[in-house]
Amino acid sequence: MKILFLHKQILFPRDTGGKIRVLNLLRHLARWHDITYVCNLRAGEDRFLPDMEALGLRMEAVPGETSPRGGVRFIAEAVANLASPRPYAVDRNFDPRVRDKVAELLARESFDLVICDTVQMARHTMGLPLPPTVLFQHNVEAQILERHAQVSDGLLRRTYMFDQYRKMRSFERRCGNHFDHVIAVSRQDKEIFHRRYGWKNVDAIDTAVDTDFFQPQTGQERPHRVMFLGSMDWLPNQDGVRFFADEVWPRVIQQQPDAVFQIVGRNPPPAVQALTERQGIEVTGSVPDVRPYLAQASVVVVPLLVGGGTRLKIYEAMAMARATVSTTIGAEGLPVVPGDHYLQADTADAFAADILRLMQDSALRERIGNSADAFVRQHYGSETIARQFEAICEQVVRREQAALPASASAA
Repeated sequence: MKILFLHKQILFPRDTGGKIRVLNLLRHLARWHDITYVCNLRAGEDRFLPDMEALGLRMEAVPGETSPRGGVRFIAEAVANLASPRPYAVDRNFDPRVRDKVAELLARESFDLVICDTVQMARHTMGLPLPPTVLFQHNVEAQILERHAQVSDGLLRRTYMFDQYRKMRSFERRCGNHFDHVIAVSRQDKEIFHRRYGWKNVDAIDTAVDTDFFQPQTGQERPHRVMFLGSMDWLPNQDGVRFFADEVWPRVIQQQPDAVFQIVGRNPPPAVQALTERQGIEVTGSVPDVRPYLAQASVVVVPLLVGGGTRLKIYEAMAMARATVSTTIGAEGLPVVPGDHYLQADTADAFAADILRLMQDSALRERIGNSADAFVRQHYGSETIARQFEAICEQVVRREQAALPASASAA
């Protein structure tokens, strides 16, 4: 197939779940198909273009920037968005130059399929003459905003989040009519799309992990080290870390004063950086390779209170045979079994107790870690999941071509 793939950015460095999820697919799909990749190219990212091209992708990168989260411009745009009918995440990621590039490519070349990565990029395709189309949706975006509205502190923040939830629900619902097919990242998300929006043409793929990249490393573990891994410019991660630092970590430190909690991930905001003032907490910011940090952790935590889709960070920790403690939402959408592949805790007391139990019981850590590693390797290698994605795309192309009138099909 000849595919036009639309994404908001290049996939390196691999420092967000969204990038990693797409990278795990395209590193295989680009070997099997002809893929043109359209995205914005931000300042300093040109050094990663050779990495993208090494995947086998034909790059069509358009220079452009989005406002840094939390900055003056970001806040001003967020306030101005109150007057927009669309959610801020959609308006913030729209670039007319990217839309022009998509239109130019479609006019000049014949593509079998257009894949749009998330509803945030959907405006770049609306109104254009398109071949068969697929929306790759990593989350139920409205659900994330709804949960934020429910748990946010302060009336002003809750009111703003509810406004964003309302706009996203409306926009996300319309996207199901714009695209010929939707690929979700969990069967739970697929069911939500069907129940909330009435979408019919939805399939789900499993969550992939690069099992060649993530391998167990014996002898690296450091006693009483707890780790969180995730992009710290994502609000659900910020909320989860704050909950953990405020409610869970004091209970752990009380029982294990030498314990260390590492927060590993890009762009920690000032509120997260300030957590280093508390006993035993370290904030690393961006790191060139997360594997040494996972290898040194005795326990990995996923204390999320808000989320959507599936969390790649769990499978990456599992592929390195790390014992994990997660909330129900943190492991949502993944077919992992509490007690076998990880420990599940939804209150501060239970979370702290599970961490302390794993710290003190090396046999339990090893059993949970090894069971999780074997499970991920058997079912969720990236090539296996890429084949799932490919099969859905081929089915969509065949279906849409069969639906064309005979004259259009011949043309």
